[in-house]
Amino acid sequence: MNSLTKETVDELLAAMDTYKAIAQELIDKLILETDQPEKSEIIKGDYYLISNAELLNGNEYLTGNWYFDVHGEHCMFENVETGQQLEVSLGNIDDVGNVDPYFFYNFLKSTDHFKHLIQYFKNPFDDMLNLFEILAKRKVLIHIHGVVYRKIF
Repeated sequence: MNSLTKETVDELLAAMDTYKAIAQELIDKLILETDQPEKSEIIKGDYYLISNAELLNGNEYLTGNWYFDVHGEHCMFENVETGQQLEVSLGNIDDVGNVDPYFFYNFLKSTDHFKHLIQYFKNPFDDMLNLFEILAKRKVLIHIHGVVYRKIF
């Protein structure tokens, strides 16, 4: 990993905020625009119940041209026009802000506003994980499990 300035770290932390905001918007969109069998529980925050349900609008994608694929404890969102990608943790409402080194790198790489930040990570997974571990020691991120972290707000 290249040396990061305070400004670059601040920009990466802002990218985490943006990631979480977009992730929550997409989860809300998925809940509203699909025929989720357990919608009332999901609305209360039980996101682990979200499934690959049919779209209510009969279209191929969520509004805004978002493809989604629920798999295991994640949902992959990809904008078919821009290529922006978010792999969102499903569990409960707090898990939406979880970041995995590889998935967060892909978010940066696929987001025009943050694409320039990937230049600091020669080994995307290892370098990003190293940054997460440093930020956890500084009490900026909290370690959730495995390689998953969450920004402390």
